[in-house]
Amino acid sequence: MDKKVLKWNFVFQYGYVLTNIFNSIILLPLYVKHIDSATLGIWLATGNVLNWITLTDPGVGDVLQQKIAELKGKNLKQEVGLTIGAGLFASSIILFFSIIVGFIFYFLLGTIINKDVSIYPHLQTALMLSIIAIGMSLVSFSMSGINQGLQNSADVAIATILANVLFLIINVILLYKGFGVISIAFANLTRSVFINIYNFVSMLKVMKLEQLKMQFNFPFFKKFIKIFSFTSISRIITGLSGSIDMIMLARFIPPSMITVYEINKRPINMTSGLIGRHSVALMPLVSHGKGMGDEENVVKFIGSQFKIYSYAVLMAALLFWLTYKNLISAWTGSSKFAGDTILYFLIANFFLGLIGYFMSNMCYALGDIKNNSLINMVKGALLGVTMYFVAQKYGIIGTLCVFLFIGSFTDIFYFSYRLFKLGFLKSAVIKNIFGIWIIIVPLCLLAGWGCNLLTNHLFAPNIYLFKLLVSGSIFTVFFCLVVLLFDKQMRDIFNDLKSKFLIGPFYKFKKSGSTVEQV
Repeated sequence: MDKKVLKWNFVFQYGYVLTNIFNSIILLPLYVKHIDSATLGIWLATGNVLNWITLTDPGVGDVLQQKIAELKGKNLKQEVGLTIGAGLFASSIILFFSIIVGFIFYFLLGTIINKDVSIYPHLQTALMLSIIAIGMSLVSFSMSGINQGLQNSADVAIATILANVLFLIINVILLYKGFGVISIAFANLTRSVFINIYNFVSMLKVMKLEQLKMQFNFPFFKKFIKIFSFTSISRIITGLSGSIDMIMLARFIPPSMITVYEINKRPINMTSGLIGRHSVALMPLVSHGKGMGDEENVVKFIGSQFKIYSYAVLMAALLFWLTYKNLISAWTGSSKFAGDTILYFLIANFFLGLIGYFMSNMCYALGDIKNNSLINMVKGALLGVTMYFVAQKYGIIGTLCVFLFIGSFTDIFYFSYRLFKLGFLKSAVIKNIFGIWIIIVPLCLLAGWGCNLLTNHLFAPNIYLFKLLVSGSIFTVFFCLVVLLFDKQMRDIFNDLKSKFLIGPFYKFKKSGSTVEQV
């Protein structure tokens, strides 16, 4: 596995998320200051409706990434060129339909949200720009997927991070110039256009370097788009079922409780997105390795990365168990904490969902796209139907149970089994991980109990921030030490990193210093 490509995959995935978080922190106060509150509220509401445009994308970028990486691994240059040609043509069709769907929503927005959008300053212009920006963003997914498949991860990462910086700069300038919500829409449009241009130029450079020729063949295109009969339906059902809990709860519980539920979900969802990016970063390399026929190394790679990933998930879950009440109380006030029962269900969904997400992404990267899409379709349909009846009778706890038993359990058991049947998940890996967890989890629970006793003794009950920082820091150090003590593989990885980043540079510095003295 190419470590350089893997490094840039991580830069891309985490750079994208972290720059988005940074932009949100900087821009939200500016939006509130420079945009009329009523207009901003309507913009946010209409934005959720316009995001439905993304359902016109059947997942072309993901398929292009998987197919091109595998074909490149097999050194089938003609098929790579045909796939790129088919992907670009499919993207142009998606762009056309997304803009058509967007303008249909544009004329229906007033009816959907029961508001006259024409009375809000700059809103109509901003919505039109936003429709084009969303369409161009869908094209950018395909362009990024092509470059990821070509193992050109560095340019994908650079394009994405620079585009987010550009988005921030243009947004701030236009806000101070008094353009209101147009600032957001135009910055979005500029970002998506920049990513497309950068990725397209980069793609042409790689194709020239590797002597690849882009081709369009209609029979090949028809064969290429057959797979989207599964992925498109799967994405639509998954997209709708992902927010079905809030829609259903809004019908049956007081709005104040929905706010509390959303507050308690948000930090866990943000952390889930960050950790989940690890598995997404592995996908191009897994597809490429499979294409090369290097199955033995792919198996080892998946096993070693799953161990690192699972420790990150376990540590985050335990930290939530230990510190979440203090986190929510410090952030929004103690009255907004939803209680231990809801917390435990959220943590269970977080843990099992992320493990299942890793297995699902590995199956997808190995080319098991049809089965991946089918199981997501069935899962999404079951979630939607079951949620209506359960939310009505059991409220928040009921919806979390549905997500846990239909969503998370389906993902973790089906996709783990599927990866095992494909021959890329070895039972020895799972046995090794659980053999160590049997020891470290009880120790960590005991340490967490001790941290709580310590912070409750040191600080008054309402000093939530200090309790959060102290208990979280002590527990994180303890967790890392326990893992290094009982897991030899993680200890070896740590020693390698220490040698590379600490001992190695120090040795080079010392050696260069000796040379200078001799001169």
